[in-house]
Amino acid sequence: GQTLLNWWEAAGELLLLISESVYWTVIALWRGDGHRRGAVEAQALTIGVGALPVVAMVSFLVGLIMALQSAEQLRQFGANIFVADLIAISMTREMGPLMTAILLSGRSGSAIAAEIATMQVNEEIDALRTMGLNPIRYVVVPKIWGILLTAPLLAIMAVVIGIGGGLIIAVVSLDLTARAFLTEVASALYLKDLISGFVKSLVFAALIVILAAYFGFRVKGGAEGVGRVTTTSVVVSLFAVIVADAILGLLFYL
Repeated sequence: GQTLLNWWEAAGELLLLISESVYWTVIALWRGDGHRRGAVEAQALTIGVGALPVVAMVSFLVGLIMALQSAEQLRQFGANIFVADLIAISMTREMGPLMTAILLSGRSGSAIAAEIATMQVNEEIDALRTMGLNPIRYVVVPKIWGILLTAPLLAIMAVVIGIGGGLIIAVVSLDLTARAFLTEVASALYLKDLISGFVKSLVFAALIVILAAYFGFRVKGGAEGVGRVTTTSVVVSLFAVIVADAILGLLFYL
């Protein structure tokens, strides 16, 4: 009975956080309550620019490995050119947005959870409320805007670099020309593929920040509690991202 009550309470707190975040992120704009541009820019730089190297490297290697693993199988059937279709579709629909979200969850999501949890432990969140400032607006919303602005750009970069990795294998191992490869990539992709990748990157980004903030606000104890909620937020975020990926995949391609 108590476990059920705890789950119900946690769900209520999460829904309250989501509703407040949506209000201060979107609706407040229409009422003239602007955001702190400097804070949003700082978060965008921290989340986006800071993640560029690792996203680029992982995307390149994934595209390279996918093309390398499929090259031998395609060569047996004389279907070398279809490596371009494989890389383009898989990177655009799935791997680009998903890899970006996983890396952002581990890198930025953990940092957000730890920062908010530390502020909670140090009673900085209570201090904001005492001064009449809404913690969601001043702490969470800049992070939401920062990741929403940068996650789609990172996902696009991941797709392009992943296709570039596949291009190298296609030219070196499958005797394809770069022009033939890129022409096949262009013919393999449809507008729906691009839209699905873009929507996924936005949904994943929102999930990462909301869950990181949720667990950060729920911290109990000192430094040990901060470490515990940080770990929990990353695990739950990864699970939520994969579930959302499956649901969105069904909605777009069922």
